[in-house]
Amino acid sequence: MQVGTNPIIRFNQVLLFIVLFFGILYFAKPFFIPLAIGTMMAMLLVPLCRRLERLKIPRALAAVGCAFFTLILLLAIGYLLVNQIIALGKDMPLIGKKLNDMLNSAHDFISEHFQLPVDTQKTYLQNQIDGFSNLAGKFVGDIFRSILSFLVHLLIITAYTILLLIYRRRFKNFVLALVIHYAGRTNLDEAHNVVDKTTDVASSYLTGVCTVALIFSVVNTIGLTIIGIENALFFGVMVAFINIIPYIGSVAGSAIVVLYTLITRDSLLTPAIVALFFILLQQIDSYIITPKITGSKIQLNALFTIMALLLGSLVWGVAGMILFVPFLGAAKVIFDHVESLKPYGSLIGDREVQTAQKKPSRSGETAKYNKYSDR
Repeated sequence: MQVGTNPIIRFNQVLLFIVLFFGILYFAKPFFIPLAIGTMMAMLLVPLCRRLERLKIPRALAAVGCAFFTLILLLAIGYLLVNQIIALGKDMPLIGKKLNDMLNSAHDFISEHFQLPVDTQKTYLQNQIDGFSNLAGKFVGDIFRSILSFLVHLLIITAYTILLLIYRRRFKNFVLALVIHYAGRTNLDEAHNVVDKTTDVASSYLTGVCTVALIFSVVNTIGLTIIGIENALFFGVMVAFINIIPYIGSVAGSAIVVLYTLITRDSLLTPAIVALFFILLQQIDSYIITPKITGSKIQLNALFTIMALLLGSLVWGVAGMILFVPFLGAAKVIFDHVESLKPYGSLIGDREVQTAQKKPSRSGETAKYNKYSDR
């Protein structure tokens, strides 16, 4: 057997490539995360930049204008959130007192009904809180480190975004030149289609996600204000943007608000109303708003979406949880247009792909085909 066709050697080569690929992503993440965010921002701004270019505005000026408009918008949102966090910090003594009263009531209830001494309860609870605090602190620390890293690299990301918008045609021509060199001109039209569709899918998905986040920022803020929740703007925007993380974002964001109202309110009525409010919004988001706006642009099944979230969290932290899903969606577009990679596109997609079968010309081949197709 030839070395090149040995399946064990082939498997080892693939495994080595995967280890090296994700190892490089992990150890070089200070370089790759700003580049990846800049790439996503450039894809998000491509439609706006194209519209400005159609108005006879030079590409460089259009790219700078789009990037700085986005930068100003992000800084304005960050300013509002910082002010809300400062206002929330003033309520911390009240929250601490309420939490202490709730714990004392729980201790008295357990001691009365289960004959368990209060000191034993407090010792056990303190051990659990210490373990939970370490996990929660690590998660919150990862979030704030990611935000701080994002702010520190904001100028670098802005520069990446501008340059990628300006030189996007060069990157496209580079890919097409590689296709001509390795596959010939016969596949040039298909490669051109793949590049355009990959950019359009990623841009449409990111635009849809940001639109949904802005809509729910307004809806959440108005709803929480009507319910009577303090710092409604902070919680409304926070839940909307945490919802960008698929599947777990909406649950995590709404749970924070429900827990906050559970601590700060004397009755269970307000937390129940808040929980019902977010459940209703989640149903509207899942079945009406997101399908209408994003149109399932990233057609990935739930299994590989969750795997992308976990792998992104392992490699890049919170930034990876947000970025790996659109990257996997862009990879699926490439898989669907390359004949040898179509099985992989079908595997990670959310729809069954019916592969065309050639009709056998001889009766023996027909019998063989029927034999295997019935399995």
